[in-house]
Amino acid sequence: MQVLLKATYPPSAIKRVIDVYMSPELPKRPEYAKEVASFVYGDGQGYHSLFLLEVENSRFADYMNAQTERSVYMQSRVEGLEVEVHPGHSVMDAIALASKHLPK
Repeated sequence: MQVLLKATYPPSAIKRVIDVYMSPELPKRPEYAKEVASFVYGDGQGYHSLFLLEVENSRFADYMNAQTERSVYMQSRVEGLEVEVHPGHSVMDAIALASKHLPK
């Protein structure tokens, strides 16, 4: 399963986000949650950090518990930080899943 993490924060929080993200006290991302890519961009809503992770289906519940710990740690220390977790599939996997159920 793939997981897209999206963190949004105001420009005034950039230094604090970096400090908290780099803190040795931040709960660690599990080793089985492999980072595929990351991307940062800014727009009128602030800055956004995107992380694409690969997580084994059998470990997804464990991953969500670990991610909740990380999110709470960061959000309780950075005012205005919002974290979204979006589980999903690759395009090819989604096509394979959907194709089974489309009208013929």
